[in-house]
Amino acid sequence: MMANVAVAKPVRPTPNSESVLLLNTSTNHIELSRNADRVRAIASITKIMTAMVALDYDKDLSRRLTLTKRVGSYLPRQQYTREQLLEAMLVKSDNAAAETLAEDYPGGRTAFIARMNSQAQAWDLKHTQFEDASGLGAANTSTVHDVAAMITLASNYWFIRETSTKKQVALETRHKKQIRTIRLDHTSGNILFTFDNIVVSKTGLTSAAGWCVGLVANQRGQQYVIVVLGSRTKIDRLNTVKNIMYNHVLDQNLQPQEFANTYY
Repeated sequence: MMANVAVAKPVRPTPNSESVLLLNTSTNHIELSRNADRVRAIASITKIMTAMVALDYDKDLSRRLTLTKRVGSYLPRQQYTREQLLEAMLVKSDNAAAETLAEDYPGGRTAFIARMNSQAQAWDLKHTQFEDASGLGAANTSTVHDVAAMITLASNYWFIRETSTKKQVALETRHKKQIRTIRLDHTSGNILFTFDNIVVSKTGLTSAAGWCVGLVANQRGQQYVIVVLGSRTKIDRLNTVKNIMYNHVLDQNLQPQEFANTYY
């Protein structure tokens, strides 16, 4: 954990309390901002930093690790390659995959979390801190500005770009001497099926954080980052993203009822 830093209490979701940011990173211009300075729990958006630290530590994606029993998982308890764990983490937001990668770090999980926090400091993410690799803890906190900076950095990692926008991944596992395939759907599926210009995507959800998402999108040669923290429902989060995309990125000038009725 970061030392000698005053930790702000995260804001829990309440009506009209969403924190929202739309940043054109090509021009470094903030196109839209709401409650942008609030420090909030960020849930599984944490896994973006987890992925970057894990990839920086070891480029070998074929090395096999045994899935941790520390937290729940969509996966059977067995060995997986680091590539499979990163896929399960970035697509399905699997918590055990994240914790397994953290435990594999030199010095173990504690050293991994310390590295996450030191990396945040090095990147001048002044309002960001991490207490775990999965985002389950309420003390994984940030602001939309810091998340935007973090996800912009993540867009420079080819593996994160290619994996975080896959609508589904298939992992082969062994069960009673037989090979079976587990298919994991993306937690951002409703957004990815709606927009085809997204190059990085990560959602998050806990009771402390509400429904969250961080996106990088390309449009007309410009790169945009969208961050939404603290939506009260999944539909609220989707409609906030649609509003930003249609009216501020795609410039289609749609009225609320025109995008609110297209649910997935």
